[in-house]
Amino acid sequence: MVGNLLRGLEARFPWLAAWLGGRLDIELPALVMSLTIHGLLLVGLALAGYQAQREGQREFRSELVDNRVLSDSTYQDLDQPAEPPAPIPAAGSFAPTLAAVITSAPSSAGGVPVSAAPPEATHALAPELAPLDIRRATETVLPTANLLGQTVSIRGNGAEMVGGVEGAVDRIAIEIVRHLEQGPTLVVWAFDASGSLQEERQRLGRHIETIYTHIHQLDQSQRAADSGLLTMVVSFGHDRRALLPKPTAVVSEILEAIHHVALDETGVETTFTTVAEIVQHWGRYKGARNRVYRTLVIVVTDEVGDDEDRLEEAVALAQRAKVPVYVLGNQAVFGRTEGYMNYTDPKTKHVFHGVPVRQGPESARLEQIRLPFWYGGPQFDLLESGFGPYALSRLASATGGIYFVTRFHTRRFGFDPARMREYQPDWVARDRYEALIGRSRLRQAVLSAAQLTQQKVPGMPSLFFPPADIPEFKEVMGRNQAIADLTTSVVSEALAPINAVAKLRDRETSRRWQAHYDLIRGRLLAMKVRSVEYNWVCARMKKDPPKFTDPRSNAWRLVPDRSIQYSENAAAAAREAEALLRRVVEEHPATPWALLAQRELKDPLGFKWVETYVPPPPRQRDNPADPKKNRNPNPGKPPEMPKL
Repeated sequence: MVGNLLRGLEARFPWLAAWLGGRLDIELPALVMSLTIHGLLLVGLALAGYQAQREGQREFRSELVDNRVLSDSTYQDLDQPAEPPAPIPAAGSFAPTLAAVITSAPSSAGGVPVSAAPPEATHALAPELAPLDIRRATETVLPTANLLGQTVSIRGNGAEMVGGVEGAVDRIAIEIVRHLEQGPTLVVWAFDASGSLQEERQRLGRHIETIYTHIHQLDQSQRAADSGLLTMVVSFGHDRRALLPKPTAVVSEILEAIHHVALDETGVETTFTTVAEIVQHWGRYKGARNRVYRTLVIVVTDEVGDDEDRLEEAVALAQRAKVPVYVLGNQAVFGRTEGYMNYTDPKTKHVFHGVPVRQGPESARLEQIRLPFWYGGPQFDLLESGFGPYALSRLASATGGIYFVTRFHTRRFGFDPARMREYQPDWVARDRYEALIGRSRLRQAVLSAAQLTQQKVPGMPSLFFPPADIPEFKEVMGRNQAIADLTTSVVSEALAPINAVAKLRDRETSRRWQAHYDLIRGRLLAMKVRSVEYNWVCARMKKDPPKFTDPRSNAWRLVPDRSIQYSENAAAAAREAEALLRRVVEEHPATPWALLAQRELKDPLGFKWVETYVPPPPRQRDNPADPKKNRNPNPGKPPEMPKL
């Protein structure tokens, strides 16, 4: 039997006979023979399995397709206008195509402090009902980089596309039902009462009934019935007000309370104080028959809040009471603190343009430099970061909630949330953030450069100059050379710590901080080359001014040029700057860093003089006899800018 078995193995594996020397009738003690046979059996089975695995194995291939930000490789050589670019509206919205102007909406002075009770609601709004799209609400959709006007949620380190107002309605309904599955639930809506959110408050209010309708559609086990789901409505500005006498299950009362959020004109948003008081008031809510409710908070706001010093207190209270905080807000402005919006006063109907609104940054500290771009083209002062503001994002992520981001206007750039996920800021407590910075010289250098450039860098000097043979020439030249000198000084100061840690760049493991460093070093080097080259060509023009060759020419103009004439060191710095910026574009496509790098690469770093013709300004002819032309169209003091 043993011989037959071994002969079978020999037929299956010829190498076995060679190993045994071709002899199958060797005489061994029974124990040794048994061990040998079992060992050979195991080896044979293993080899047979390995061969079967190789025969059945298939090859899988995957391909990563990058949706890169497109750029225009040509450049404009026109001078930059004297006035700053018009601000882009940046207030939060719950609709993809909302107008950029806040309009009047009915409101009353309802509301009482949180510790007291308001008048009872009298009537309900009549919002349009939308059918629940469960498939849309529950599936995760990864958008392309050019999708704008959509609602995105950022939870932890992830992002998901939920699709406009209806998508947000569905997602909120699903989150509430998810909490209902764990027991009776109390939802506390906290509405920012500032003027910047007035129309959006009313717009969302018209969708609240849809949310509760969808909850009942999803709640197949009827957990919300018999007061299983209660709701409280709170407004906040400088003060906090409870807009219902007590939590209610009646949807009409909820709608009426939202309708009566009174406008707060102080411009102060006590966001984190409000969350802390909500948790203390209703975090362990007991209803009728001592029924204990699980609480969740939904904050509706378009600004960061003016009481960030209470952020960690609010986080600690919510964590202790196991209260998740959800936020409906806008994207933070990339590397900036303030956004801007247009606002229409509901009383006077006067339209205010470019009202500052605190909407950023997305990180605990400013992590980006502030440099103007030279030549014509977008300045990208307001650029979406792909994330919510730091404090609100931390509040949501640390408590297990979700930050729902709404994009406001289709003129602003949108970035693919799936790609942006790996660039998430450090949403940790500030002391933890500072500790992480303290352990990295590279990150310290980035923050130092960001801080130095926030206020000191002047705008672009003029590119147009009068003829060299008139007295005004030297005055104009000297004034603009002073601008270039100041730019060189500030940029050199910011570059010093950045250059000092260049060898540490490849040790940085964070994609976000890699992008920060490469973009900042590339832009600072490019700006330094431009400013010193500008001064050099101006000095040459003063020393040896050429003559016009065209009799119509009456001015000199500087245009971009690829040749660097100042020195070989400047030429080497230009090559390094361009290499760093191209690296950012290639390694971080379809991100804010790539977009800014492409904008910097749009124009070469050198200059050359060309003669040109500048038409004289039109003469103004005033007729003292015509009272209509001389009358002031806006008599009186202009209205004061509102506080939003």
